[in-house]
Amino acid sequence: MTNLTNYLRSRPRALLLFSGGTDSSLLLAAAAPLLGPGLTALTFTGPHTVPGEVAGAVALARRFRVRHLVRETDPLRLPDFRQNTRLRCYACKKAIIEQAQEIAAAQGIEEIWDGTNLDDLGDFRPGLQAARELGIRSPLLEAGLGKAAIRAMSRRLGLAWDRPPQSCLATRFPYDTLLTETTLARVGQAESWLRRRGFSYVRLRIRGERARLELTHQEWPAFLNPQVRRPFTALAARLGWEVELDGCL
Repeated sequence: MTNLTNYLRSRPRALLLFSGGTDSSLLLAAAAPLLGPGLTALTFTGPHTVPGEVAGAVALARRFRVRHLVRETDPLRLPDFRQNTRLRCYACKKAIIEQAQEIAAAQGIEEIWDGTNLDDLGDFRPGLQAARELGIRSPLLEAGLGKAAIRAMSRRLGLAWDRPPQSCLATRFPYDTLLTETTLARVGQAESWLRRRGFSYVRLRIRGERARLELTHQEWPAFLNPQVRRPFTALAARLGWEVELDGCL
């Protein structure tokens, strides 16, 4: 925590790209008392956003009394995103950062932060390349923090330290599958049905007319209760998919 605190103290003002996930939430909570009004959080929402994600970000920013901006974005206007190529994340992140840079410049903020951490470096993350190219700083990474340390620090600060990651809805589809606002909304609708019933990790992987449901090992028994399974599979059928029930995590 010392390395992160020292980093944050040396920055009087910053714009935080704030998804409301575990990493950016820790960064917001750690920076808020140090930067005070010098910290601004920025959250983007659009057809690719997991339903309910923005509401959580708004609530956390309010809890720590951080100035919070929510802006609309539509990555479907980007060919690489719409066609779901391997450059999807690069194109989306680049567009978001460019929009964030305009906001930062208008407010005289010179530094933009994201929640990238040490463990992210081992994954395939084209969006990380866009962030580096456009000069985004990553305080958690620069402080040498990985997921285990972030969860431990989040727990000490009273944050939701064990919350599953919420990835963009476009990740539910294979590469080179045309994405539309309708298909993204259908996935969001189906997954939200389960989240509203207490399921924490939900992924519906779409393969044509089939949808492979992924849940945690602990939550499968609750799903297999006929009072949950039957209405969910009926909902999926109305949305155009036959559900495969073999995605245990």
